[in-house]
Amino acid sequence: MELYSIFLEHPLISTDTRNIQEGSIFFALRGDQFDGNAFANDALEKGASYAVVSDNTLKGPRFIQVDDVLQALQKLAHDHRSHFSIPIIGVTGSNGKTTTKELLSTVLSGKFNTHATQGNLNNHIGVPLTLLQLKKEHEILICEMGANHIGEIAALCEIAAPTHGLITNIGKAHLEGFGSVEGVKKAKGELFNYLRNSYGFAFVNADDPALVEISESLPQRLKYALKDDSTADIHFRYVAEKSQPGFVVEDRNSDFQIHSNLFGFYNASNILAAYTVGKHFGIDENLMAQRLSSFVSGANRSERVTWKDCVIIKDAYNANPSSMELALHAFAEQYPNGWIVLGDMKELGTDTAAAHHQIVSKALAEKFSRIFFVGEAFRQAYSDINKNDPRVDVVSHVEELKDRWNWNDCAGEQLLLKGSRSMHLERLLE
Repeated sequence: MELYSIFLEHPLISTDTRNIQEGSIFFALRGDQFDGNAFANDALEKGASYAVVSDNTLKGPRFIQVDDVLQALQKLAHDHRSHFSIPIIGVTGSNGKTTTKELLSTVLSGKFNTHATQGNLNNHIGVPLTLLQLKKEHEILICEMGANHIGEIAALCEIAAPTHGLITNIGKAHLEGFGSVEGVKKAKGELFNYLRNSYGFAFVNADDPALVEISESLPQRLKYALKDDSTADIHFRYVAEKSQPGFVVEDRNSDFQIHSNLFGFYNASNILAAYTVGKHFGIDENLMAQRLSSFVSGANRSERVTWKDCVIIKDAYNANPSSMELALHAFAEQYPNGWIVLGDMKELGTDTAAAHHQIVSKALAEKFSRIFFVGEAFRQAYSDINKNDPRVDVVSHVEELKDRWNWNDCAGEQLLLKGSRSMHLERLLE
């Protein structure tokens, strides 16, 4: 029986025997450290109805033999997607794509039965899994797309066939894989290339010159911006709320405003992106303002928490030079005498030393009361700069910082936690 016909009868997909769903189809994916074929029998015993495998020694009516399990998953997802004529919005970018995806979902679900990528399942496996969760009642899909090498976004577009697309920004992320910022621009621009060839619709952050450039020949686009010198179709301004958390974005041509509890100019851009997409799809702007105002970030993404009488901006899900600079600037603007804890930035390749030097210099140039650098890259960068700044502490890892930390000293202060996921800076709060 054709795999898609089996899927229609068993529309649940499992890829991990630790959380098998009863009646699902198990895909025996291979990775660098594992071979899913070795767990196929276990998957069937735990309740899977079928197992898609590439090991031809596995015999029986419940084994579906294919040459490549990943390709079979991706083709199944594309086949399923082809049965839907709904808008599919591809979302990518160097920073803020998951937050933007959540904001889009918040806005669009006010009018449509909306499906969106769960968590950050945004890669060559996550995108197919997202597509295979589509049901006939869904009216719109927001599909997050991540990449760390050129060609990956193009491949994801071939699977998902987005009708609309949004690139949050072009920044210094995954430079080890992309090679340079030009490489990042080329890779992220693959989404716009797909829309150009398929006569799709793009939402363009006109505050990012690289995005304006690569969107020039798009047949359909809507530009949005916060900066003064812009010819954007939707033009707002950013106003920091000094006396309380968050900010306001307000229409430059009317008295319409959106208040947000999020932190920083970069999140204002994400808010405006969601508003722009909602405007395109006919969402009432007052409903959008209400929904966006009540949005609360989580999962260590610009998350604002109070811990031991200290106000903390917990932005420790990921970090790259661009997002680190933006966070430092925003934090210094709102809390000039605040405390900062910065963890190493990963996947920068040959740019590692220069990037950490730059961030150390920027941090030291601000008026922060206390500065903590966590990780060997920051340790080396601070040592190279050869400063003896009394505000600075340098540690190898977060456990060492926890041993030194006294929350009583931080009472009444504001603290920024910013670092790559593998640095686990959130453990300071455990």
